[in-house]
Amino acid sequence: VLVVVYFIIRLISLWQSGFDYSVIRTIFFEMFFLIGICRFTISTVDRRIFYIKFFIWFELIISLLCVLIFFVVPHLSSGMQEFVAASTYYEKSATASLFSNVNTAGIMAGFSSVLAVAIYKKNILPGKFVIAFGLYNVVALVFFGARSADIGIIAVLFFIGIKYISKSDNLKRFTILALCLMTLTLIPIYGMIGYYESKATLSYEPLEDKINTLSSSRYVIWKESFIIQQDDLLFGEGNLKLEQDARKELMAGFEQGTVDYRYFTTTELGPHNGYIGMISGTGWLGFLVFIAILIQRIRRSKSLESGNWYLLLIFFFAINCFESLFILNRFFICFYMFLILESDWEKGDETYLDNIKTDK
Repeated sequence: VLVVVYFIIRLISLWQSGFDYSVIRTIFFEMFFLIGICRFTISTVDRRIFYIKFFIWFELIISLLCVLIFFVVPHLSSGMQEFVAASTYYEKSATASLFSNVNTAGIMAGFSSVLAVAIYKKNILPGKFVIAFGLYNVVALVFFGARSADIGIIAVLFFIGIKYISKSDNLKRFTILALCLMTLTLIPIYGMIGYYESKATLSYEPLEDKINTLSSSRYVIWKESFIIQQDDLLFGEGNLKLEQDARKELMAGFEQGTVDYRYFTTTELGPHNGYIGMISGTGWLGFLVFIAILIQRIRRSKSLESGNWYLLLIFFFAINCFESLFILNRFFICFYMFLILESDWEKGDETYLDNIKTDK
């Protein structure tokens, strides 16, 4: 029922956007995440395990290539260095030259570290390889450097500590608690932005400067998003492309020098907060229904009854505070979140083992 309500809200957003093609495309991917995964994608254990193995080998190969390029390029001829610079993102992010954004490399490394914990002793891959893979990605996370991924790891360690202290095995409760806590971070953000906006439009006070620095220049983006959200609080702009266009239009109404220059430099970037981005794209109605859908699926999930799969969701919810990773952005972690929620990985592991024994 919640999924039906969500897509009714999204159809209203589509209508308000003038049936913009980019919104239609976004809603198509939302349907895949919310409906398609549970119906078609993971019908067999082997198919589910394929997605895990594919990610592990892909991340391992591409991150090793990044490390290789970083250390080899300084020793190449000037012509080869120019070729590498033209063919990769070496000049923009030397340590993660195959990624357009170094944060993506860090997030993949952080996700891989937590994934190693989740699949250890699950007979998906040899245990020694999984340990080596996890340790390698801890080093890779430091090498790439991504503050959002670091916070995700801290959140994972925090909830491991809470689980140990409380001696509770209710993993679904921990997962829902993590989602609620990350969602509640909107209260201080919106409270602060609302307070300063009530004083002056696009102000930039000393405290705001400190918050902007701490958030790696994300605060000014969040503030622009907050302002454009007032145009349609219920149904939003439709998707993140139109959200970005709205922020550009907002800043086009100001001349250089009338507001802090930082507001003009961020309009080419996404909202860098999945919760804020979701509100901008789907409105408060879509956002709240989507959170309700997540809570409902967490409560129903078989994978969260035991094991460490819940840690991957906690990692996702934490980094979503600094990167836009929900279904509007179609980021890879969102796919794996629904893959976990819609599968029974613990039972699937036993079935997989039974199949191996039968084959023998």
